[in-house]
Amino acid sequence: MNWVLVGILWIFGFTGCKKNDEVPIEYGSPHAKFTVKGVVVNKATGIPIEGIRVTIPRVDHHQRPTGGFIPDQTVISKAINDTLYTKGNGDFTYNFEGFPTNDSINIIIKFEDIIEINRYKTDSVKVTFFSSELKDGDNRWYAGAATKEVNIKLDE
Repeated sequence: MNWVLVGILWIFGFTGCKKNDEVPIEYGSPHAKFTVKGVVVNKATGIPIEGIRVTIPRVDHHQRPTGGFIPDQTVISKAINDTLYTKGNGDFTYNFEGFPTNDSINIIIKFEDIIEINRYKTDSVKVTFFSSELKDGDNRWYAGAATKEVNIKLDE
């Protein structure tokens, strides 16, 4: 019985192989790279602020408006809960690799002063990436990459 099974698998193995004129079968998931770069400064003085906590609570995915579908309505909201801190020159970089929806994704970013005596007010921003902004995709699973820059001015 084992030899019969080996023979059947051997035959199907050869018939499952691709010929040169056939399109290869691919496995994977569409993905894209999104980068948000920015600088956090004191609103009054323009001086960069070190040590501001930058949190990314979620990423919202949207689709193009069609028929009765409302634009900018969240289709999928993914909890991220990622944290980073501004460097000495107030800058930060957040990289997100995820599923590229048909229209746009919004990366929600919150800026918090976490020292004992909070000197700066908390602020937040929504950074929107549109699918048309993705560059250098391979027309297969990789949709490309996009970068946005934001400048945050925190009030004391």
